[in-house]
Amino acid sequence: EIMAGDWSSDVCSSDLGLYFMKRVVFLAAAAATLVQFTKYDLTALQTLGCEIHMVCNMQEGNISQAALQEYNQMFPQLHWHDLPFSDSAGAVRRNHAAYEKLVPLLKELQPDLLHCRGTIAGWYGRRAAQELQIPVFYTAHDFRIFHGCLLAERLWFSAVERKYRKQTSRFFAVCPEDAAYARKHLNLEQVTELPDVGLDCDKYATPARTREDILRELHIPQEATVLLSVGTLRMQKRLRVVMQAMTRLRTQEQLHYVICGEGPDMVFLQKLTEKLHLEERVHLLGYRTDIPDLLGAADIFCMPSRREGCGMAALEAMAAGLPLITVRNHGTKVYAEKGESAFCLKGDLVTSCADAIAQLAENKLLRRQMGAHNRAAATAFSDKDRMMQLRAYYQEVLP
Repeated sequence: EIMAGDWSSDVCSSDLGLYFMKRVVFLAAAAATLVQFTKYDLTALQTLGCEIHMVCNMQEGNISQAALQEYNQMFPQLHWHDLPFSDSAGAVRRNHAAYEKLVPLLKELQPDLLHCRGTIAGWYGRRAAQELQIPVFYTAHDFRIFHGCLLAERLWFSAVERKYRKQTSRFFAVCPEDAAYARKHLNLEQVTELPDVGLDCDKYATPARTREDILRELHIPQEATVLLSVGTLRMQKRLRVVMQAMTRLRTQEQLHYVICGEGPDMVFLQKLTEKLHLEERVHLLGYRTDIPDLLGAADIFCMPSRREGCGMAALEAMAAGLPLITVRNHGTKVYAEKGESAFCLKGDLVTSCADAIAQLAENKLLRRQMGAHNRAAATAFSDKDRMMQLRAYYQEVLP
């Protein structure tokens, strides 16, 4: 067991001192998933007096130790357990090895509820829960069955979802497409459509620092047009598309691209920046805690992902009043409206992205109009009452 702030990789015996407390285990392939998406869950469970355990890959969790420590300051009562899961479906041996450690851990903890976050966690977590007869909540952050998903992934995960559907006490879908699939093809009764996390619109509408301060800190000219992307750096995010588009716009030297986040693609993006000779105009910042300020300093938000369960980073950008450049698929269909909220990329993504950047960079009025539309549209995803909703769902299985 790893207590708050400890980065050790050993999984030891848990503290079994408080038998009267309900015990909930969260399972994810990577620590970043739990840190990004469980704030309201943990707040709700605190009000129910629950003991909470977080099980995930912490050594390769797509998040820094500083970010984890910051989260532990918010929720100091957490118990962390490091298991070497991978969010790649192809890492079968590695995930099976992690599963072999998960089963005895769950036997020891004897949780009253297991909440699986993501398809890999949903696969192995429900498999273990089936063996141990543990109730399961399942949040499908990256439900790999949507139209446009790789065929091999879609076929495999369709079979996995059918196999473990009866082990799912409640299915949380982060977008309407996932909810519709779960009801129609999995015959799940308890399907709840709930975006990844609630959106604090005021937080993103009123940054603490000025654009001038942020650009000065990043050594970006005040007259620059700033593109911004936020999220875990992995291949499916396709941030390379934005960088390649910038090479088509060499004459527009005022363009600067800011990328916030950590993940397995960091080295690739660093090398691509050098290869494309964009060292002076691409800024890889790593993990940041001042995203509202960075959004306030940006002009355009870019999210050309191959798939997004919900795409909370884009919704945060909308709340900050930014126009989007994205791909309209899966979760983004809910809010990416062509010509109103976003430029939606099609066909040759690099050419399409370059055209979108050029139009938005040259037209401040268009940016303001789309930004105003997005700020109003983002209120539909407000976090109002989110914690109480989750508390009610947890109370159903934790009376």
